[in-house]
Amino acid sequence: MADAILVVTKNGYGKVMSPDEFNQQKRGYKVTADSGPVAATEHVVTGEGERVLITTAQGRAILTPVDDISQRSRTAGGVKLIDVAEGDEVVSVII
Repeated sequence: MADAILVVTKNGYGKVMSPDEFNQQKRGYKVTADSGPVAATEHVVTGEGERVLITTAQGRAILTPVDDISQRSRTAGGVKLIDVAEGDEVVSVII
């Protein structure tokens, strides 16, 4: 069990990061044209079976275990968590 931060972008990409990745130098998530801007960040605990519900503006939703999301460093890209149609975006992330 470990505290972590889940970061999800508007284009449906995300990753789990250690809270230590965020420091006072104001470094954050690497935004690219593919990933899009950050839609949500949530505190999660890995190894406890938590699940995350991700929904889009057009009503698409996915429920997935937090432990199935890759744990990556601040500079690494995220993984695709939900397919987002053109013109749609992630609007809600709930643990």
